[in-house]
This record gives sequence, C-alpha cells and structure tokens, in this order.
Amino acid sequence: MPGAADRFEGFEALVELLRLRFRRARPRCVREDTPPILACVQPSLNDEPGLLAAVAEQLRPKGARRPVPFALVDLDYDRAVPPGADHDLAPIDVDDVEQLRKVLSRMAGQLGLGNGGNYRFRRFSLVNWLMKIEVPEPDGGTPAISDKMFRRALVKAGEDGTATARFALDHLPGVLATGVLVVVTAFLRILHSGRVPGPGKGYRWFRNQDFLQRGDDSFAELAYRITALQWKSQDPAQIAGLLVGAFLQDLREAYHRRAFRYRTTFPIVLLDGITRSNGGYALIRTVADVRNETRTFDPLLLMTTSRLVPPLAEPPDADSSLGSTDGQTPEELLTGWNERIEAESRRREIVAWIIPITVHVKSATAPTPSSATPAAAPPAPFLTRPPAPWHRTPAGRGVAVLATLALIGGGYSFYGDLDDERRCGDGFQWRDGLTWIGSDPIADSVERIGGTCVGVSDGSNSLLLPSAQFDDVRGLIFAQNERVRELHEQTPQRPLMTLVFVAAVADQVGVDNALAAQREQLAGMAVVQARQLDRERSEEPLLRVLLANAGPQLEHTRFVVDRLRMLMADDPSIVAATGLHESRESTKEMVKQLAAAGIPSIAATLTADSMVETSRLYFQISPQNRREAAVAAAYLDQLMKGGRDPFRRPLTRRARLYKSADPQDTYSQNLAADLEQSLGRRGIPVRTIAIRSNGEGSSEPDAERAGRDACDAKGEAVLYAARGLVDFQAFLDGITDRCPKNPPYILAGDDVTKHVAERKVSAANRAVPYQYLSLAIAPELGGAASPAAANFYQRLKELFRYEDDPERSRTLDGHAALSYDAGYTAVLAVRFLAENDIAVSSATLWPALLSITDEAGQQRRYEGVTGTIDFGGRIEQRVPVNKPVYIVTFRGGKASASDNLVCGDPRDRESSLTKPWCPFD
Repeated sequence: MPGAADRFEGFEALVELLRLRFRRARPRCVREDTPPILACVQPSLNDEPGLLAAVAEQLRPKGARRPVPFALVDLDYDRAVPPGADHDLAPIDVDDVEQLRKVLSRMAGQLGLGNGGNYRFRRFSLVNWLMKIEVPEPDGGTPAISDKMFRRALVKAGEDGTATARFALDHLPGVLATGVLVVVTAFLRILHSGRVPGPGKGYRWFRNQDFLQRGDDSFAELAYRITALQWKSQDPAQIAGLLVGAFLQDLREAYHRRAFRYRTTFPIVLLDGITRSNGGYALIRTVADVRNETRTFDPLLLMTTSRLVPPLAEPPDADSSLGSTDGQTPEELLTGWNERIEAESRRREIVAWIIPITVHVKSATAPTPSSATPAAAPPAPFLTRPPAPWHRTPAGRGVAVLATLALIGGGYSFYGDLDDERRCGDGFQWRDGLTWIGSDPIADSVERIGGTCVGVSDGSNSLLLPSAQFDDVRGLIFAQNERVRELHEQTPQRPLMTLVFVAAVADQVGVDNALAAQREQLAGMAVVQARQLDRERSEEPLLRVLLANAGPQLEHTRFVVDRLRMLMADDPSIVAATGLHESRESTKEMVKQLAAAGIPSIAATLTADSMVETSRLYFQISPQNRREAAVAAAYLDQLMKGGRDPFRRPLTRRARLYKSADPQDTYSQNLAADLEQSLGRRGIPVRTIAIRSNGEGSSEPDAERAGRDACDAKGEAVLYAARGLVDFQAFLDGITDRCPKNPPYILAGDDVTKHVAERKVSAANRAVPYQYLSLAIAPELGGAASPAAANFYQRLKELFRYEDDPERSRTLDGHAALSYDAGYTAVLAVRFLAENDIAVSSATLWPALLSITDEAGQQRRYEGVTGTIDFGGRIEQRVPVNKPVYIVTFRGGKASASDNLVCGDPRDRESSLTKPWCPFD
C-alpha cells in the first residue's frame, strides 16, 4: 500500500507545518501562542480519504517512546449537503447545536484518554449533562435543577446516586444521619451556587461567562435554561458559544494546572470530513468566535479535512497548497497568518483563525523527470513529543524537592542559629527527643541577655550551661528526666516532684574551673534523681530536675523567676529550688524573689549567717559561718595554748585575717566578722586586711601582694576568709615567692575547698602547708564513712566515670555530697506528705521540711552523706543543728588523709571523732 507521501501532494510539508505549531512555546502561554485551525481542503475527499489517518500515524508511530497525544474524530460525511458556496454565514440553528454537542462529546471522550492527554472536561460535561436532562416546568424549574444537581454529586455507582446515599444514611443513627444529610446538602448548595472559589471554581465560571445571559445571577437559573426542554428556546449561537467556551476553558485549565505533569505539546484534534451539516463547520465558526470574544489563550490545535474551504464552503484558492512548485512553504504560510491574525481577530472575522491548505491526490500517471521508474517518495518524518524542560521532569522535580528540603533545612538551621543568638532556645531539641522549633515550653524559657543564655531548661538546651564542664551531667539529667516522665505515666500513684537547680554561669568564662563546683552540685542532684528512679515503692517520689541559669552572680534573677512563675502555672510539681552556690547579696535577692513566687530554697553550700534571715522559705544544709568561726576559734585557742601550729612551728596568740574587699561578697564579709567575734571572745587579737577580689579595684592589695604581706606575720595565725577561686592560689604564690622556707600557719575558710578540688592546680603547691575548713569530707581523706556516704560516692562514680580520674574528680570540695543531701532532704519531705495524703506543692513542702527533726518525738532527722540533718523543730532555725565542720590538712601538694579533725553533733556517728574542745549549737 503506498505511503501518505506517495498519495498526497505536500504531505511532508503538512507534517512540517504541524511540527512548527504543536509544541509548547513557553511555560506560561499567552494569547499569541494560541494555535491556528489548519483547514485541509481535499476536493477529492470522498474518493481519497485517509489524510488525517496518515497524519495520526506520524504522531503515534509503532514503537515510539514519546508519542504525541491526539484525538482523531471521523465525522459522518453528509452527501446531501447542497452544492455551492454560501454567500454569507448562515445563523447557527438548533440542528447545528445538536451536531456541535455530539462533535465536542467525541472530542472530549478521546482527549480524556491516555492517548489523548488525559484531559478532564468538568464544565463541558456539566453543560452536556444539563442539555440531556428533562425538567418539566410543573416540577418547579430551578428548585428541581438544584435537586438533580445534588443527586448528580452523589453518584458513585449507577445512573442515580440516591440508592447509594440511602444505603449510607440507613446505616447511621437517626440524629447523625440527619446531621450528615444537612451538612452535605448545605455544602453542595453552597458549592453549586458558584460563589465559592477553589472547589467551586467550575460553577463560578458559569456565573462569570458572557456567552449566555446569566439571568438572576443564579447558577440554578442558568442551568435550568439549558436543560433539554429549555435550551432550544434560547439563542442557538449563545448555546454553541457556551458549549465551546466551557470546552476550551477546561482545556486551558488542564493545560496550565497540572501538578505532576508538564505538557510539552498542544492537544491536537484531527477532525476528518467536516461539513455544514455534521457540526464541523459550526465548531470552526464557534471556536473562532470564542477566541475573538475572549482574546484569551487556549491550547486547542485543530486540523480538519473538507472538500471546500470553511466557513463559507468556498472552492480553494490556487495558491493555498503546500510544498508544490507554486505552493508556499510551511514557514511562509505561518508568517502570513501571523501578519493578519491580529487585525482580523479585532474585526471579529472567523477566517482570522483559519489557515486553509489545499491537498491534492497525486496522479498515478504523473510524468517523471526521466524515463526510469520513479522512486518512492521518502516518508515524512515522525513527530515526537518534545522532552519537558529538565526542571519539569521527574528527576528535576526530585531535585527541586531535595533543594526545597535543603532550603527548609538551611532555613531551619539558620533560624536555629538566630534562635540561639536571640534567646538560646536552640531550636532543635525538645522534650521527647524529636526536633522542631519552638515546641518545648521549657526550651522557650531561655533567652540570651548580655551575651549569656539565661532561663530554665530540662537539660535539652545545651546552650543554657554552655561549658563542656556540664556536658556529662546535663546529658544525664535530661535522660533521667525522660525516664521520670515515662515512669510517671506508668505509675501515676507515685508522687512527682520537681527541683530547680539554680546556677550562676556566664557564656564567657576565663577559667572553666570556676564552673566545676557548680557542676559537682548538679552531679549530686543527678545521684538523688537516679536513686529515686531505682526505687519502686508507691510512696517514693519521682524527681525531675530543671536547670536554671541566672547569669554571673545571679544578675538576671527576675527573668528566671518570671519564667518559673509561668511554668508553675501549668506544673504544680515544682516544689523548691536548690543550687545557689555562693553567699552574695545577689543570692539573697534570688531567695527573696523565689519566696515571693512561693518557691522554697534549699541551699547546699551557702553558709552566711544572714541567709537564713532572708526568708522563712529558705533552708540550708551546710552549717552557718558563725559555727565555722566558733570551731576555728576553739581550734586556734587549743593550738595557741600549746604554742605550736600543727606543723610544729611557733604560734602566738595573734591572728591576721584576710577577707574580700567586695562588699557584695556576703560570705567573706560575714565569715570575717564571725571570726573576729569568736576570736575576740577567746582573747585573741585580730588584724583584718581586705584584698582585691581577682585583682579588681585599686585601693586594696591584691591576693598575691597579700600573700607577701602574710610572710611578716612572725608566728601569727593567718586566717583566710576570701574566695578560693582564683584568689587563694595567688595568695599562696605570694607566700611562695617571699617566704617558702618559713611560711606562716594558714587556716582557710570552706570556700578554699574549690581550690583544693582542682587537683592539678593545688598540687603545684608543695612549699606551703595549710589547713582549711570543710563542710564535707571525701572517703579518701579518712574518717569512718557512714553507709549513706559509702553508697553515695559509689553511685557518683558509677554515673560519672570522670570522678575516678584524679585530674577531673571534684570530690575533695564535698559539693556533690552537700547537693545530694539538699535534694534528698526535699525527697524526704515529699515522702512525708505522700504518707499523710497531703498534696505535694511548694506551699506544703516547707512545713514538711521543718518536720525533719528528732525534737518533740518526731524521729525524722536524716543522717546524710555530710552529717546529720536536723532542723531543730523551730521555724527560725532552718539550719541543721550541730552540723559537722571538718578541719583538713594540706601538705606535700595534696589534702592529707591523716590529722583531720571534726566537730559534729555528739549524738551522731561523729561523736567518737569529735574533740572535747568542739563547740555545740
């Protein structure tokens, strides 16, 4: 069978013309991109059909990987059409509309298939459906339309959806079924009104179209006028315009708005055998009319065949052929059309959109250039669907998705960094270990103020306590908080309590050693928490620990307390605050504000006498400075009576006292005053010298100069009541530089334990022996360790392996043990509340703390790691009675395990170790 190129003249040029116009010109097409109507005129169409079938073969060849979507519609050729051309366009009549609707239905059916491009025609289908249904006037007109529209929307199986809806409603309770029916009905009524954008945009188009008068602006009224019994009384041209306008709008929308598919070709419709009576001419006329009226892009590429030139059925011009000797090239034909389209379209001419192309059948006896047998014409090249731009392909979309995720991730990270800079919220960690910004109210309680992250966290925010010193402890606290939450959900009968550990940490710290003492206190709290997690009795409280940082010297107290107020509004388990590692005026202010918020304070290491007077909600575990001073004075009195210090050097009844020059340092000022008073009672004169703290100030000597000055003591006892970090090391350096062979006898206050615990630093001093007061004693320093102390230090080393490393262990300062006692004292108080069925809160905790005593037969005192905790049963007491004070000897670069003394309660385990000269409260 001969090929199309052998049968039809200019077939290759016709395919080339199609190739020039079937491709998408740009991502967002405009009116100028609307393709023309290629009207192929075949005078011998009746005898030689098959032109468009041959074109179809070029669009979808066998085995093609990227075939071009198209629709081939073969119309019935009506031989009864009157011969001769029309002198003028005849008005479109009802028969034309009927035929037009059938043609559009066939086109929509094929374009809706995969071969046609999977287009959806919601508007056209609605018009087509309305034109087929009958709504007699006695049935109510527009109300009946609304009912039929409702039924159509419910169709899931069969022609009518009432059965399906009835089945669904019959299986629901009566009230619920009625409610569902009312809601669905109301939703569909609103949707069909055409007033709702988005899901109702299809109906909204009918309210905005200009092809058919909208009447009372109601879609139901418009729909009624195009039903089967009504539309024939309307203007047929308007009905035709509505049909074609809906069809083109559906194509337009599907072409532009395809979420996961980018169309690279226009929808091609090959309409074979159009006449004035089978709807083909009516289609061309109406498409051109709609384009002229709307002046909007649509993607329909229509190619037709007919015997005469539409729309007037005129004979073809002699120069309208393609590819012949006298014919035009495809490029010339398109250039001529582009030059005339704009002017003719503005004049509303139908021919503006039509490019007539005459196609003749090749004669079988046509002469050839030579007498040789003519060779077959080369086949026309196949048309293939152009590939989508790379970014529109699945791979491109995958890259776009990845890029979007990367952008989101980058934005997330950027926001996290900003979040860090703004409020230290971290933006990445929250309570249950997942990651998202702003999801944890505790993390939201942290902000950056003056370069320091302050606020409250459950341990998830690593920026709150930024030093590496806290990493191990903070991580364990966070993990144990998670276990507490899980156990509380599993055993809600166990009381839940929350302690707030208040730290004073700056982001910019010159020496991490300054933070180690606070780290040790937090480690002690972690041991209490772990102990309670191990216990299973229903009366044993579960302990959650929150971390609060109020900045250096607690300068952001108000901010932290305000955050705690907000947290307490939703979490009544917050019962007390602990930590508070230095006795300063700022610490007093923190205690006052905590008390104003209803939060008791249980200090582990504070010793200043005035702290207990700050608030009735304040408790402490350590002895007060007045007891330390009394023990120191009694001990010095014994030494001075013997005339020798513990290192067998002469000692007179004179003392030289060094204290901090900082008036805000409540600890140093108070301890110095207590020492002056206690020594004065024993007739020991004291000379007091103020030193600049950490080199600050200008009028007083610094610590190193003070050490040099101490070399002139000449048998006097040198009492050191200033800070242990970093001033005491400078003090010792001054002595070492001036009198290393004959240093004075030094007895330092308990804050020096911080210096001693920094083993690498303190071990460098082998020239100057001294003694210091301590509030707790580590097992390595000797003494009969209580079971509580043995258990505590064993568990501390299990949880924190660095405690076995001499360079990192801080057990010599006793801060972990003191913090443990503070935390466990609160646990005991909560247990007492639970045993008596009293609600656990901050308001009920402080009287429960007062009940920790043996007075009045209570039998509730607690033998802690650092000694007996007995608050004496008096509201004004709130400090353990006769709490042990240890005197530890440091020589040869380390604290000695021998020659250590203790003054404790004569009733407790220390009674056998307590010296006769020890004072008692």
